[in-house]
Amino acid sequence: MAQDYFLALIYYLVFLAFAPAGFWAAQIFISDFRSAYAVSKLLGLLIFGYFIWLLSSLQFLDFQNIFFIRMFFMLLASASIWTLFKYWPEEWKKNRKTNFKTVLMTEAFWIILYLAYLWLRSHNAEIHGTERFMDMAFLKASSLTDYFPPIDPWMAGNPINYYYYGHYLFSLVSNLSGIGVNFTYTFALGIIFSSSLMLAWTFVRRFVNSKTFALLAAFWIIISGTAAFGACIIQTLGACSYVKSTRLYEPSYIINEIPSYSFTVGDLHAHLIALPFFLLVLFFLYELFNKETFGFGLIGIMAVILASLGMMNPWDFVSLAMIVFLIAVFRIFRAKKSGITWIKAWDMEKMIVVKTVFLGVFAVILMLPFLMHFEGGAGGIGFSPVYAANHNLLYNYQYPTPFWGWIGIWGGFALILALSAAILRRIFFNAQNFTALLILAGILLLAGVELFFVKDIYSLANPPYFRANTVFKFGFHTWTLLSLAAASTSAQALREYKFSRTRLKNARIYARILPVIITILVLLGLFYPIKALNEFYLSSNSAQTLDGSLFLKTLYPDDYAAVMWLNNNARQREVLIEAAGDSYTDYGRIGIFSGMMNPINWMTHEWGWRFKPQGEPPADPNAPRESGWSKVAALSGEIRGIYESNDPETTRALLRKHSAGFIYIGDLERKEYPNLMESKFYQLGSVIFSSGNAKLFKLEFE
Repeated sequence: MAQDYFLALIYYLVFLAFAPAGFWAAQIFISDFRSAYAVSKLLGLLIFGYFIWLLSSLQFLDFQNIFFIRMFFMLLASASIWTLFKYWPEEWKKNRKTNFKTVLMTEAFWIILYLAYLWLRSHNAEIHGTERFMDMAFLKASSLTDYFPPIDPWMAGNPINYYYYGHYLFSLVSNLSGIGVNFTYTFALGIIFSSSLMLAWTFVRRFVNSKTFALLAAFWIIISGTAAFGACIIQTLGACSYVKSTRLYEPSYIINEIPSYSFTVGDLHAHLIALPFFLLVLFFLYELFNKETFGFGLIGIMAVILASLGMMNPWDFVSLAMIVFLIAVFRIFRAKKSGITWIKAWDMEKMIVVKTVFLGVFAVILMLPFLMHFEGGAGGIGFSPVYAANHNLLYNYQYPTPFWGWIGIWGGFALILALSAAILRRIFFNAQNFTALLILAGILLLAGVELFFVKDIYSLANPPYFRANTVFKFGFHTWTLLSLAAASTSAQALREYKFSRTRLKNARIYARILPVIITILVLLGLFYPIKALNEFYLSSNSAQTLDGSLFLKTLYPDDYAAVMWLNNNARQREVLIEAAGDSYTDYGRIGIFSGMMNPINWMTHEWGWRFKPQGEPPADPNAPRESGWSKVAALSGEIRGIYESNDPETTRALLRKHSAGFIYIGDLERKEYPNLMESKFYQLGSVIFSSGNAKLFKLEFE
């Protein structure tokens, strides 16, 4: 374990080395030193990462040219440090000691949070179960690719048709540090956890300068469970599983995931990877909201951030684009408040509106190399009431969202915000209040998921779940926005009441109730982390490690040995034939942990990523419709033919069709294909590795 933590520290130090470049860029636009430093590492990673990704996407740079990338990284860090020292802002020069102390304290807390999460994760670090295989496959593929997009590990010959960009960023840190992705998976989770906590704390601290309420925001966003889960624990006397945090109903047709659950389960999904970057962009959006004028420099840096988030998790791009739009609207209203006409207000702010439009267009342009190879599994936007009525889902299947579901998740925030608004009054309902904008954004997102949904595989194949993904992704953003808003607004309200007691005598009752509601919400929120710690981590029988691949050594020792052999001896990614199985199973394990590519695996996932409804919709909305499953099924049938055909020439033709370099026979293959014809493979290749009952053949074609 000591070696594991040594590697963890190296990984963090490489992440820290992005700070100079990020800080140099941030300090140009963010005047607050603490905020500029807090975003520096993530911003530096985004800037450097985008440049490397762009060069590799255009095939100007082989991503496996690690020496060049490391040299360029060191040059950028050195140049940034020199520039910072030479052109340090005068105001900051006067406060060198204070700023140095801020840096030390920030890093101390950051690394403590990072290591604390890794210690917890070490009790159950297995990259096994739920969708961790998928995330590891993307991480490994990104690490080993020559150019972007990486080839899909489960549909060889096709690019990854999902959000791989976040996995790429952490694989970049992995390649720079020389640390294997079996450790990087765990370290990335630690970076995301600690970064999210630190940015949430810093964001609110800047608004209200209150450590208590900054800590409250960090707790709500990252650690707290919902009030509904707390109520479930109380009602069942502790029998409520941590899984209920994201599933409020039985059965649950919508997903109400929040960060605390995501950090527990440890799926390195796009929505979780994007969380600290989502918080990062809010710092810059505040500058966009607050500055009287701003140039194209701020627009440019924000375009890189938004483009990166759009490639990381397009759902984030939609939510943030809405916030950018609201900023333009608020600025016009703010100009109107000064007593001028609407025409004059528009005239004053029209360049801001033009620049925000340019921001969106520029961000999309920066995403073009990604979008050119990406065909999302979404089929457009649907109107929920009409879809629900057509499929007999109205007032059932959790549509509309049941009242108690609203209360169980959002009721506490709503009450805190209502009490705070009653105290702040005109100060709260003001176009100069950025917190009010965040609240409005959260309300619009909640209203949006009731009215609209993104058409995907659920709406086609399983109508009751038609808005599961939509509620999940936009609800995740809403939780973040309302947590920040509730902490900031309640701090402002209590301070306003304290120092303006004479003017706000009739708000006394609200000021007394508000701390009580906050305390109750915190106590209810604490039930989740306590339950999750005990149930997911401390009760685990896993060996304590930060290496997420070691479970293979216990469950499938022969497979683990084969993976280690491939990692040590295979110099490039090749097509490897192994048993084709469905999602949420252990199939695909050799390719996942070695980086090799399968012709097909995790079939439902591939179907979902690539599904394309074909032809006119049938008259009966419940009738089946071709959507791409036949292609997936055909590939699965070909893999079965490779293993079970008794004709070596037929097998040879199928292997050539898929450009296969290896074929693996292990326990899962023998189980999945009971008519497996092993003897023919000795005619098609030679055994280059064996362990127990497992054999790895290197295929040889004339």
